[in-house]
Amino acid sequence: MTHEHEMSVMRLLYHTSRRHMNRIHSALSEHEVYPGQPPLMFALAHENGQSQKDLAAKLEIKASTLTVMLNRMERNGIVQRKPDEHDQRISRIYLTDKGFELLNIVRETLGSLEKQALQGLTEEEIRQLSGLLSRIHRNIRGTEPDAEAVSDRSQDGLQTLLDDQGEKV
Repeated sequence: MTHEHEMSVMRLLYHTSRRHMNRIHSALSEHEVYPGQPPLMFALAHENGQSQKDLAAKLEIKASTLTVMLNRMERNGIVQRKPDEHDQRISRIYLTDKGFELLNIVRETLGSLEKQALQGLTEEEIRQLSGLLSRIHRNIRGTEPDAEAVSDRSQDGLQTLLDDQGEKV
């Protein structure tokens, strides 16, 4: 395989992912759910009441980025912050009833868009595609600084999010 061919595969992967993410954003923005929020919602549905620090680590985002996301979600009534019962310095994050209702819409939307994206592919082709993309993901992750620590943390966080949707990495 030539380097040019590899670049075209990665370019196609990038543009496909970008277009798919734009469609997700367009579909969810009418419900006041914005990029980055669905993984946070899935993480809270899996384990409600996590600390901001734990959420930032699981989602692999900066604490400041998470704070901005949480402020917006709190204003929109999707999450609620509560002080930890044992340590008032720690804020625990909870999905509200509205958050759980929106999570159902997020699940339906993501499922519908994935079904549409995979239309015309056989189950075997989908399994093959998933396997190939997982290998590419592991290859890229393996080249990151402190790859083993990032890999373990990323794998755990990603698997938590996918488990909620019944998927395996």
